[in-house]
Amino acid sequence: MRIAALVFGSLLLSPPCGAQTTIYRCTGDTGPVYSDRPCAAHADTHEIDDSRVTVYTPEAAEGRSPATTKPTKAKRSKATRLPDPAKRQITCAKLDQSLRDVRTKMRTGYSAKEGERLKARQRQLDQRRRLEKCG
Repeated sequence: MRIAALVFGSLLLSPPCGAQTTIYRCTGDTGPVYSDRPCAAHADTHEIDDSRVTVYTPEAAEGRSPATTKPTKAKRSKATRLPDPAKRQITCAKLDQSLRDVRTKMRTGYSAKEGERLKARQRQLDQRRRLEKCG
């Protein structure tokens, strides 16, 4: 099995068919051995059958270049544009109020189950504040 892997690897590393070197085949203790140098006086040259090898070269895409696939400047600015400042301010105010409510409840007595629910809600509201980019 190792010999087959060695042979296959050496064939992959050999130069392309246009600049093909001579490959020698010798009979060893474990079977045939292929090499780029004669291993014995009775080494036979081995011809590689490259008739079954196919080389595929893709054609260039018609009318498309990598530069045309990028979004235009107008699309980029629209995608990164912040929502209306008044709406954003209202959303941030609601999130801040919800966070204050959760923190107020956490300062009072609560059960373990309720505490875990409050912590999860606080994490969720903090994450939303970051996504909304509230100061």
